[in-house]
Amino acid sequence: MTTVLVFGTFDVIHSGHKWFLKKASRLGDRLIAVVSRDDFVKEWKGRSPLMDERSRIKALQSSGLVDDAILSDREIRTYGVLEEIKPDIICLGHDQKSLMEDLFSKLENGEIDCAPPKIEILPPWRRRLYSSTRLNQPLGGADRKAKGEWGLIILAVLAMTAFGFSWVSGKRISALTTPPLLTFLRFLLTSVCFLPFFFFRKSPCPTGKSLLFGMAWTFAASIAITSYNLLFFLGLGSGLAGKGGLIVTTLNPLFTFTIASIVSKSRPGLFSIAALVLGIAGGFLLLEPWAFTVSEFADSSNLLFLAAALCWSLLTLTGRKAQSYMGFGLFNAGLYIFSSLLILPFALKDISMTLIRSFDSSFWFDLGFIAIIVGAFGTGVYFIASTRLGAAKGSAFTYLVPVSALIFTAVLLDERPKPFMLLGGLLAISAVTLMNKSEDKRR
Repeated sequence: MTTVLVFGTFDVIHSGHKWFLKKASRLGDRLIAVVSRDDFVKEWKGRSPLMDERSRIKALQSSGLVDDAILSDREIRTYGVLEEIKPDIICLGHDQKSLMEDLFSKLENGEIDCAPPKIEILPPWRRRLYSSTRLNQPLGGADRKAKGEWGLIILAVLAMTAFGFSWVSGKRISALTTPPLLTFLRFLLTSVCFLPFFFFRKSPCPTGKSLLFGMAWTFAASIAITSYNLLFFLGLGSGLAGKGGLIVTTLNPLFTFTIASIVSKSRPGLFSIAALVLGIAGGFLLLEPWAFTVSEFADSSNLLFLAAALCWSLLTLTGRKAQSYMGFGLFNAGLYIFSSLLILPFALKDISMTLIRSFDSSFWFDLGFIAIIVGAFGTGVYFIASTRLGAAKGSAFTYLVPVSALIFTAVLLDERPKPFMLLGGLLAISAVTLMNKSEDKRR
């Protein structure tokens, strides 16, 4: 008997649900629906469902469209139902992109203890007419949703522009004190911004193994982000901010993709190979090895920026794992608290009230910009945009970072980019674009 599993809220069953469930049922002999819990729906959609979770299950069971309906796991981003039911096929709607990405990641990494099911993606059907979100909204709700999406796009553009400006701020304060002290102050300010997530979180705190694994991955991510910030300030102490912005923001996705492919033992496709070739060529032009002797190149800021890009890719991978257990807010609060404690012993010898009092208002503006505007606001908006708008749209905003970094450093720091530097950045951005196409094709 072939078992098919579907996930959804199913808040008032409409024609779109009926079409989806009938299509899914034809893929096997038995259809089971996993129904989202009320608190998950409220966190995701910003409002409670019209029908509570028990009523939604009863409505599905009495509809004759499914063989059974059950509640999802109590903890978000866990899939105990898969280990219990062991489905042969998981059928997803075209708009369940975040769920699809999370399932692919956990199945590939062996985090779900069951034989990997086949995943089927159904195309949209009369989406504008039959959508629970649209149908269950009050009059004018669809217009407000469209305006909300545009508002999120504007916020994402501002966030990525802020990331670009952070290279100017980092350059201006990198010479005023030591990298450990700058890193500690930056983490301390950002952790204060994320502390409310401890006290005002909507979703329950993970427990048991989920908490243990989440804390372990969060600590690993804190090592990566601490190393990144030390390299960030060290590189800016002697190197060009615009060039650092290009190297880190364009090579980081290439490192991330390569490491993830090695860990998952996936065979690269044509797009992936082309992307890696372009990425290597772009990185070569950005690093300019012909401009240095062997000893000079070994000591150059280029290598510091290269190492920073590698650390940020490790942060991306470990952070993704940690968030699958902890959620975004709780993960970030833990990340910056761990990082503050991790760097504190190295910053202690530099902490002096006399030194801190000597910092002028421009120093605190730049540090606050990096810690609060970029660390809290920018990162938060990016992850929300990636979730609400889809990973493809969300990742597209990152191309604004190297562009805005070059513009700001040219105008405010008088750093004129060289032709090879621009060409290298263009090749690296092209590589990331091909990589995204490769990932879409694979899925």
